[in-house]
Amino acid sequence: MPVTDVEALHQGVEKIAPVLRENAPVADRECRLPDASVEAMREVGLYRMWIPRALGGLEIDPVSAFDLVEEIARVDAAAAWNLYMSITPGIVGMWLPERGADEVYAGEPRFAGTLVPPMTAVPVEGGYRITGRVSFVSGCHAATWLNFTAVPTDDGTPRTTDDGRPVTVLVFVPRAECQIVENWDVLGMRGTGSDDVIVDGAFVPDRRTPLLVPFADAPPGPAFQGPLYRMVIWQSTAVLAAVALGIARTAITEVTELATAKTPAFTTVPLRERAMAQSEIARAEGHRCAARAYLREVLAEGYAACEAGRPFETDHRRSIQLAAAHGVEAAATAVRLVHQIAGTSAIRNNRPFAAHFRDVHTITQHAFVSPSRYESVGQLMFGLPPEWPMFAF
Repeated sequence: MPVTDVEALHQGVEKIAPVLRENAPVADRECRLPDASVEAMREVGLYRMWIPRALGGLEIDPVSAFDLVEEIARVDAAAAWNLYMSITPGIVGMWLPERGADEVYAGEPRFAGTLVPPMTAVPVEGGYRITGRVSFVSGCHAATWLNFTAVPTDDGTPRTTDDGRPVTVLVFVPRAECQIVENWDVLGMRGTGSDDVIVDGAFVPDRRTPLLVPFADAPPGPAFQGPLYRMVIWQSTAVLAAVALGIARTAITEVTELATAKTPAFTTVPLRERAMAQSEIARAEGHRCAARAYLREVLAEGYAACEAGRPFETDHRRSIQLAAAHGVEAAATAVRLVHQIAGTSAIRNNRPFAAHFRDVHTITQHAFVSPSRYESVGQLMFGLPPEWPMFAF
């Protein structure tokens, strides 16, 4: 029986897990993912997950991508986050002109970037000169291409649409033409190397600057006609939560092992025989499993609609947004319960629990899954216009 792409990727993750595990402390200490971790994921094809088959990628379904990212997060959350952040910008390449897509996806590209704040695009013959500075560019050190948004200006005045919205272009800039400012000094997810990036007048030709807003003016290119890309960005929103849920799963496993060996100070009853530990670990697992099942379910439903040629509706977007925000919240709750079970073992830096606590709570601050997204979903549920701009995609 032939091995599928997904099966091969799972086998690859199992193969490279020791490399990722060994380098996780290095990533945390150096505030960037080591080259060894990047190369290990590249060798097994993980960066090609969401690149179109027509451009040399694997184009795997989003539920399988969710499972793979979660599996990596169980070993090294920073590696999983950087992988997720690399495959996501590759999707928005769907708006590139065909010549631009052929250029950007040649070889084995790795992406990094951010959508906000937009840079400035000064029109010149054949393209734009791009200038600006952005933060939170996870994986920028390992990327071959960085992508950002930019607002074209005419004599210093930003262009706008007829209804007053800023005209925005998506720009793909070679990593070598960008300057990284190493200022990533944070509470958790330290190994992601999410440093600032400066672009100072880099020339980006028209073939690498598709119009993004209004995005309807930029239909997907010929290589991006599969169901994966009909979800636009929503497969990405769901997979973001896989990192947090992978952290929670590892934290639960590790506290289970701890409780088998530990007897809390001033007591004679082993930790695993204490009612508090028994109750809290069950609650933690319940939060994790329920959130994971809900998220995978709505992700599969949205993808199935796209596979069948049906519209990807607002209800699909709403469900995925809710499930992603809830998934991260549930993962954080599970890790907090683990923290309570572990006691003083949870505060020691030579134990993994402190890192899990910092990492998962750092993820809760990401705009795509923060508590504010409950408000965004609630607006839709009440029939109100949502303030969250991503619902337009």
